[in-house]
Amino acid sequence: MRCHHFDAGECRSCTLLDLPRPRQLAAGRERVEALLDPHLAPGVSWDGPIVGAEAGFRARGKMAVGGTAQSPVLTLPGQAAGADLCDCPLYPAGVEEVLGGVRELIRRAQVPPYDVGRRRGEIKNVLVTTSPEGQHLLRLVLRSESALERIREHLPRLLDAHPSVVGVSANIHPAHTTAVEGEREIPLAGTDVLPVRTGDVTLRSRPQSFLQTHTEVAAQLYRQGAAWAAAAVEGLGSPRVWDLYCGLGGFALHTARALPAARLTGVEVSAQAIEGAREAADAAGIDGARFLVGDATTWAIEEAGGPDGPPDLVIVNPPRRGLGERLASWIERSGVPHVVYSSCNPATLAADLAAMPSLRVTAGRYVDMFPHTEHAEVIVRLYREAP
Repeated sequence: MRCHHFDAGECRSCTLLDLPRPRQLAAGRERVEALLDPHLAPGVSWDGPIVGAEAGFRARGKMAVGGTAQSPVLTLPGQAAGADLCDCPLYPAGVEEVLGGVRELIRRAQVPPYDVGRRRGEIKNVLVTTSPEGQHLLRLVLRSESALERIREHLPRLLDAHPSVVGVSANIHPAHTTAVEGEREIPLAGTDVLPVRTGDVTLRSRPQSFLQTHTEVAAQLYRQGAAWAAAAVEGLGSPRVWDLYCGLGGFALHTARALPAARLTGVEVSAQAIEGAREAADAAGIDGARFLVGDATTWAIEEAGGPDGPPDLVIVNPPRRGLGERLASWIERSGVPHVVYSSCNPATLAADLAAMPSLRVTAGRYVDMFPHTEHAEVIVRLYREAP
């Protein structure tokens, strides 16, 4: 993949773009595998990487707004403020046109971009979520509600020009922080749900739901996790499976399809994500999975102390901070024989594995979720060694 913004020095977000693709993958694999090799079971070697398209893959576009109300500029957070990056080659077809429509909306509604240094202005960021079918959810991150009336007045023109936009909302983010969005979401038009076909299921993404960066890679990731889960509990009549940090249900729903007799529970702190997971399960006709809102660590510890005890298998897909000491320690002493761990931060995975010495890696794959960068995902299958 080539990018004229990178070549011109206007954007360095893809830090490894100068490296040929095979060298990117080789370097990423070497770095991650070397970090985790001490935790491999004897005789185990790494499986091939999970790889997808190197361009046109990003499920979500996050643009910072600069310039003026008359001449807005949409760039990437942390990149040169003067370069408009709507044509970023990482975005799927259609996103550039939608972002162009947003520029026109800002001009017509005369919404001043937020000036970080002066702490003045209104529109901070523009977020676009894309489905494989080419539909879009659009979010405008605003400092306050003061421009909403003007935005509502001019929004129909954008929707007429870009019918792929099925829903629009305003995210109110008054704080002066580096966070991309705030907590409050105001619907402006259309739906708040975007169906995103991912592998063998259709996830239902909402404005504040977490969605994997690379949908094609995520599909392979979920299928791999489900295959390892099914192999781990093969022969058990009705295994109990917990998916902690289940998000929209990607791992849980794929595992439920692979293990129709399993008693599967997904736990996630985001009520919005759990609502989507339940809807996706209903739409797929999956009856053996339940989804609960709660803190994964607290729920697992309390549930394992109940009459049924710990499950036969745990799937975990934590945020970048990893499992943390409390959950890793519980897994270590719980007696759970099988764990499937998907991590977006190999460093915290390594720390968690060090805190769970009874569990060894019996299979693992490097996951190229973030092409052209040093960010890496990895998925491992863990088995408890006999004492």
